[in-house]
Amino acid sequence: MSNGRGFTHPASVQLLQKESSVCLARLRRMRRRLLRWYRTNARPWPWRATRDSYRIWVAEVMLQQTRVEVVAKAYAAFVHRFPTLEALASASEEEVLAAWSGLGYYSRARNLHRAARWLVAHGHSAFPRDEALARQLPGVGAYTAAAVLSIAYGLPCAAIDANVKRVLRRWTGHGAGASDDRWRAVARALLPARAPGDWNQALMELGQRVCTAQAPKCGACPVAFYCEAANNVGSIARRTASRQGTQAEVILVDAFWVTDVGQRTIVERGAFPFLRHLWLPLLEVGGNGTGAARNHLPARVCVGEFRHAIVRRRFRVRVFAARASQRTLRTLLARAPAGAERRLVTTDELERLGRSSILLKAWHLWERHQKSK
Repeated sequence: MSNGRGFTHPASVQLLQKESSVCLARLRRMRRRLLRWYRTNARPWPWRATRDSYRIWVAEVMLQQTRVEVVAKAYAAFVHRFPTLEALASASEEEVLAAWSGLGYYSRARNLHRAARWLVAHGHSAFPRDEALARQLPGVGAYTAAAVLSIAYGLPCAAIDANVKRVLRRWTGHGAGASDDRWRAVARALLPARAPGDWNQALMELGQRVCTAQAPKCGACPVAFYCEAANNVGSIARRTASRQGTQAEVILVDAFWVTDVGQRTIVERGAFPFLRHLWLPLLEVGGNGTGAARNHLPARVCVGEFRHAIVRRRFRVRVFAARASQRTLRTLLARAPAGAERRLVTTDELERLGRSSILLKAWHLWERHQKSK
């Protein structure tokens, strides 16, 4: 068995060779080819132009569960508003949530903010180089820690997410039931001693663009020659088809965009169980006609509807516009559900709040209705 020169984890290499009869020369060739492909074809996202560990960390947190195209639009504005770890730590949670608007999964923003405050309070000015310490930070798991450490500092940490697992599973021919420890061993076996961050990003890029969950583009894959599954594409199709899930139930929600004569709007926070930390229009679930807001707004007008998803839940949101008297406004403001708060805000104030995209979509429909009058 060959030695593991050029590999950061020789013991993992030996295990991979023993279990799958993969020779080191073949691994090296595959790795070189994928790295060449990545360096030629990598998309020029703004976080790839820096080795600033804070900015790479921000990008990695944003990229969790949010499409990269959406992150690309939000990242520049966020790091402009909070250019350093210290700037983020000194901001209020309201400011951070407002800057996060549109990205969804707002617990990520709160955890990022908490972690920044902890680091600054303990004398750190950057993301820690120690993996064990990094993984103690709120919202930082094994994948995020490995990605930041390898990309920012060049440390030999294998970053494994669902995309990477899928690529490794197809390359090696091992089944989907293999343990996480097994995939960590495979990922460590492949990790190069030089530029481990480029390698991790190459695997991610391949999984996002070529070795996709549905209809993988084996004909366009730079390393298809070395892939077990590429020679048995039918097996990929069968496994893909077997994982087709059932459709989630669609929940009907009515949103009420309530304004006064000065175009101030009522917003609330803490009432909607799926987005308790964000400001929303007045919402009622079920559309059964018995809600408090509905009963106080007989002259409401439906201005449109949209679909929205939160994790695995799907919502059909109908938006109603209503002009309310001062008496009605006082009543609605006073009748916030237990544990919730309501405010009457101007457009400028609305811009500064931590808003859900539900609010932004409803706002857009209301503005379109106003222009059509």
